[in-house]
Amino acid sequence: MLCEHSTLANVPRLLADTLRSDYGIDPAPLLARVGIDAAAFLRPGARVPYRKMYRLWDAAVEETSDPLFGFRVGARAVPGDFYVFGHSWLVTATVLDALERFCRYIAVVSTAATDIRLQQHDDTVVLVENFPDESLVPHKAASDAGYVALNMLLETIARRPVHPVSVELMIERDETSVEYEKMFHCPIVYGARSEKLSYARVDVEEQLPGSVPELLDASDALADQYLETLDTSTVSAEVRRQIIQMLPSGRADQTSIAEKLYRSRATLQRQLQAEGTSFRAIRDATRRNLAERYLRDGKLAQAEIAFLTGFTDQSNFARAFKRWAGVTPGEFQEGVEKTSSSSA
Repeated sequence: MLCEHSTLANVPRLLADTLRSDYGIDPAPLLARVGIDAAAFLRPGARVPYRKMYRLWDAAVEETSDPLFGFRVGARAVPGDFYVFGHSWLVTATVLDALERFCRYIAVVSTAATDIRLQQHDDTVVLVENFPDESLVPHKAASDAGYVALNMLLETIARRPVHPVSVELMIERDETSVEYEKMFHCPIVYGARSEKLSYARVDVEEQLPGSVPELLDASDALADQYLETLDTSTVSAEVRRQIIQMLPSGRADQTSIAEKLYRSRATLQRQLQAEGTSFRAIRDATRRNLAERYLRDGKLAQAEIAFLTGFTDQSNFARAFKRWAGVTPGEFQEGVEKTSSSSA
């Protein structure tokens, strides 16, 4: 279960770039107003809370007074802006494969994209999106940007125009509708109960020139791994796994591990608190469990155990172990040996 819906940090970066380049507006005050740290733009896979992203869209549209702002943002997007999801698109075998991956990996871009699926019929393939939770219906400008970006991604991989044969949109017809009509080149129904893009099957099943199966498998694996990190039910376990891997390097600190998990330090702290724990508690427990395992095994010197559990020297390790276990590492081993002898 996702604790807090979030959006890939590349999205607010695109929004900020559009404000700066297309409107001459410094995005820094808007980002500060909604509480988005621009430093997150530099961390691959970083995310921002969905509620802050919604406020940023609102503030940007108000600042520009441009109802077409979302279209301008979407037009700036390139496949790499969608992290591992975008890379997988570049090597798919068909447009149909790409649409299937869109449904599978849309949470990479936003976890608030709720019910999205592909319906396959004899002659058409229909991309359908519903919003059972009204609080997660995206901002109008975000939807505009999303459709423009989706159209761009499809045409990039197909190397030709890819137009649906019909479209249904939940929005009512307004001053921006003409942009949808220019983009889709097909009949559009407004005020629909769900969003639907219908494509001719023959158009989406055509083999693409850039297909690389080996790269596609690797991209899918990375996307699956990234999605796992977004599920707060696995956060504690993932933190433990990262701590074990990073302890010998001496870099098993909260900031480094948060970056590994594509989160800010504050977000990681909140998610661990929601699970009733903390980074320090997990790190101490992991160090203690590893130390006790190594001491019981008896194959490593205490200096080696200190290194493997992330301590700079044996004396620091000994003090920490005494604090955890109430005995020194040597006394712990003696107790293990006595227990083994009596059992024998």
